[in-house]
Amino acid sequence: MHRSFSQSTLYIFVVAILCRLTGGAATAEMPTWQWAGWGGGGFYWSCVWHPTKDGVIYMGGDVTGVYKTEDKGLHWRLSTRGLTDYEVYSLAIAPKSPETVYVGTPSGYCKSTDGGEHWEFLQATGKDAQAITAERHKTVRGLAVDPTNSSVLYAGTPRGGLFKSSDGGQTWRQLNYLPAIEEKPTEPNTTSPAFTGQGALVLSYDSDEGDWNRNGRMEKHFDPPADWSSYTKLSARFFVPPKTPRLEGELAIQTGGKWAWQGGPFVAAKPGDWTELSLPLTGLKDLGQVRVVYFLVRSVQTGYQGTIHLDHVVLHGGPKGDVVLSDWEQAGDTEGWIANRKIKDATFIVGANQSATPAAIRPSGVFRSVAVSPANPQIVLAASSLFGLLKSEDAGETWRALPTPSNAWSVAPAADDEALLYAGFGEDGVQKSTDGGKTWLAGAGFPTGFIAVEVVVDPKKPDDLYCIAAKGWDGRFCRSSDGGKTWQPTRMLRGDREGDPTNPEDYKTETPLSTPTNLAINPRNSQELFISANWRPCFSADGGRTWQERDRGADITCVQDIRFDGNKVYVASMDEGLTMSEDGGAHWHQLCPRSYSTALNGHQWRVAVWPNEKGGKILSTCSPWAEPPNRVVISEDGGKSFQIAQTGLPDYRATINCMWGQSYARALAVDPQNPKIVYLGMDGDPEAAQGRAGGGVFKSTDGGYTWTQLANQPGSRRVFFGLVVDPTEPRRLFWGACGERGGLYVSEDGGESWEHVFKNETWIFNVLVSPKGTVFCPGSNLWKSTDHGRTWKKISNFKALHAIVGLEVDPRDEDTLWLSRVTWGAQAAGGVYRTRDGGATWQEITGDLPYCKPLVLRLNPETRELWSGGVGLFKTKQ
Repeated sequence: MHRSFSQSTLYIFVVAILCRLTGGAATAEMPTWQWAGWGGGGFYWSCVWHPTKDGVIYMGGDVTGVYKTEDKGLHWRLSTRGLTDYEVYSLAIAPKSPETVYVGTPSGYCKSTDGGEHWEFLQATGKDAQAITAERHKTVRGLAVDPTNSSVLYAGTPRGGLFKSSDGGQTWRQLNYLPAIEEKPTEPNTTSPAFTGQGALVLSYDSDEGDWNRNGRMEKHFDPPADWSSYTKLSARFFVPPKTPRLEGELAIQTGGKWAWQGGPFVAAKPGDWTELSLPLTGLKDLGQVRVVYFLVRSVQTGYQGTIHLDHVVLHGGPKGDVVLSDWEQAGDTEGWIANRKIKDATFIVGANQSATPAAIRPSGVFRSVAVSPANPQIVLAASSLFGLLKSEDAGETWRALPTPSNAWSVAPAADDEALLYAGFGEDGVQKSTDGGKTWLAGAGFPTGFIAVEVVVDPKKPDDLYCIAAKGWDGRFCRSSDGGKTWQPTRMLRGDREGDPTNPEDYKTETPLSTPTNLAINPRNSQELFISANWRPCFSADGGRTWQERDRGADITCVQDIRFDGNKVYVASMDEGLTMSEDGGAHWHQLCPRSYSTALNGHQWRVAVWPNEKGGKILSTCSPWAEPPNRVVISEDGGKSFQIAQTGLPDYRATINCMWGQSYARALAVDPQNPKIVYLGMDGDPEAAQGRAGGGVFKSTDGGYTWTQLANQPGSRRVFFGLVVDPTEPRRLFWGACGERGGLYVSEDGGESWEHVFKNETWIFNVLVSPKGTVFCPGSNLWKSTDHGRTWKKISNFKALHAIVGLEVDPRDEDTLWLSRVTWGAQAAGGVYRTRDGGATWQEITGDLPYCKPLVLRLNPETRELWSGGVGLFKTKQ
C-alpha cells in the first residue's frame, strides 16, 4: 500500500520557497479554509509525545507534513505553517524546552519553538549545505536532543554522517567516528566467502527500500568492441552475507552499433553462499561487437546496505576453451570494472575494490537512530546499518564500536542507569546490555523473520520494554516485562470506521497492524503508547495489550477528483478508492472498494456522476495495484453496487512517455448531451516491438462498459488531467499534453482527427472549457481562447516557477476563475489564486490552507463552496 507520489516524485523539481508570487493583484483578507476530509489510509512515519502537556502528540506523514493532537489522537489537525517539505520522517522534542520541536525531511530539518504552530527551516541542514536529512525507510530517531541542554543536538544521516549542534540547530559540526570503525571487533558468525582464486570484487551496495525496477550495476567497457561470436555462454558468481534480504543478480551485455541491450534472467542470491549466474550467448545479436558487459543486482523486498562479492566472470565454449574474463586476483586491481552512477535507475552500487585491498573507511551506511542517555548526557549512542552500535562517553568527541550485530536499527538507554542499554538489530531482534555495551544478550519469543524496527524502555520500570517489528506490510507490537528475556507479540487493533472509512467491510471489529514505523511512550504515563504506521496509526492505554486506531483528522488522502450531485460529494483518491459524503464532508463512507480486492484496490483517478432512475450513475477510472493495470468501475444504483467494465482497455502497463513511469487512466470526459458517450485518457506511447498500442484517447458509446482506442491520436499521449468535451459542441474535444510535442490538441470530429492548436507552453496538466465554450489552457501561466483554440491570450503573469494544475470557472460568471500553482515533489511551495475580472488581476487566496498546492479545485454551485483536493480535502466559501 505504498503510494509513489512518489511514486511519487514527478519531475519538475523546483526550489522550495516560502513566499508566493502573485500575478499582479491587490491584497485582501484571506479566506478561511475548513477541513472536510477523513483520516488514515496512508503512510505515517514518525511520532513523539509532548513531555509535559497531557494528550499532545506530534505525528509526521509522507505527503502532508506534521499533525498535532491534544487529546491523545482522538482528533488531529495539520500543523504545516512554514514547513519547506511535506515529507516528515523523523520527529524530536526538547525535554527541557517542550515547545521546541524538530522535524526531519529529505530537504533538511525544520524547527518550531511554539509547539508546531510555526516552523523555521534550519539552513545548515539543507542538501546544499551539510545534508543533515531524514528519508523514508532509513531514519527511526535520526535526531536526539540533550535532556539537560536544549541547545545541544545530535543527528545521524541517511548517508552515514554524525553531526552535533550546540546552538539549537543553527550550525553543525561533523563528528569523527571512523577511528572506532577501524577497531571494531569482528561480528560473530560472519561467513567469509571462498574465492575461486586469490580474490574477488567487493561491492558496496546501498538501497533504502526494495525496488523491482532499479538496480546497481558494475560494468566493463571494450574499446574497440570485443568479438564473442565464437562463445556460447557468459557466467559469473556472486556472494551475499548471511541474513541479507532478498537480492537478485543478472548478467547483461550491450552489442552492435545501436548498443542493443541483451540480458539474462535475474537469479535470487543464496545468503551465505555463492550463486551462479549465466547468460546464454547463442542467438544473441551482434556478438562480433560486444561493447559493454554488466553485472546487475537489485534488492526487491527491502533495502540493503552492505557488501556483495563478484567473482569468476568466464566466457565458455570458445575455440580454445573457456576464457576467464575477470577474476580479480591482484590486490588493488579492479580489472577495468566501474560502478555506473550516471543512470538514475542504476545508483545503488556506490563503490568497489578488490578483496585483498583494504577498503577506505568513510562515512557510509545509515544512522537510523541516535540517543542521549538520560542518566548521563555525556553518553551518546548511534545505531548504524553497517557498523552496528557506536558509543561516545564524551558528548560525541570520541567513539568506540560496541560488539553488536552490524545492522542496528534503534537504541534505547535506560532513564536511571547509564549501564543498561537495549537495542534493535533487524532480524536479530532486541538485545540487552547491563555493562554499558561491553556484552549483549538476546531474549526469546521475538517474531521470527521480523525486523526489530524500534525499541523503547519504560522510564520508571526498566524491565518493561516495548518494540515494533515489521515484515513486509505485516506488523507486530512486542512487549516484555522481564528485561527482554521473553516477548509477547500483538498484531490486531480496533479500527475507527468513522474516522477512517476505507475498506469498511474488512475487519469489522479488529484490523491488523501494518508496517509500524515509529513507537512513542508518554513520559507522563508509561502505559500510554502511540505507533505511527501504514494506513492506521494507533494508541494504547494499557501498555500495548490492546490498541485502537486513532487518525481522525490526520488527512493523508491524495485526492484526484471531486464531483457534486445535489447534496452528495464524491471524491476519487489514490490508494483509498471512491468515497462519498452527504453532509458537506462531516462524515464519509466508502463506495468502492468496500473490502480489500486485488481487482479494485489501488488508485482511483477521475469520477463522473449523473442522474438515472435507480439513484444515480457513477463511473470512475481505476488503476489497481495488481493486474490489469487500468479499468473502469460503474454503479447504476447510486453506489450500492459496482461492476467492472474493462473491455477494450489495455491489459498491460505502458511505460514509454508516461508521467509517472507507467500508464494511468487519469483523464475522463463525458458528453454533456449524451452520457452514453464517454472519453478516457491514459498516457503511454505504442511499443511496436511488443505489439502494444499504448495509451491515448479511448471512447465508449455505451456509457463506459466497452471501449475502443481511437484510430488517430494526438501528437503526444503524455496526459495528466487534460481531457474535456466542449459543452457547446460535444464533437469538439480538447487534449492537454506534456513534454516533447506537448501543448493543447483539439478534435472537431469526436476524436477522428487532431490538430495541435497551442504550442506556447508544453506542460499542460489540465484544460477547462466554460459553459459558453471559452477554453482555458494552463501552463506556468493561464491562457484563454474564445475561438475554440485558434487564437490565445495570456491572462496571468506569474513567474514560471510553478505549474498550474487545479482550475475552475464560476458557471454564473466566467470572468471568475480559480487556479492552483504547484510544484512536483515534497516542497511546500505553491498557492491558490482567484480572479474576478477575467484575469486582469489575481488575488492569492491560499490563506490558512495547510496544503498549499492542490491538484483539484471544484466549485459546488449550490453551496458556493470552493473545494480543494490534493493531499487532504478542504473547502472555503466564495
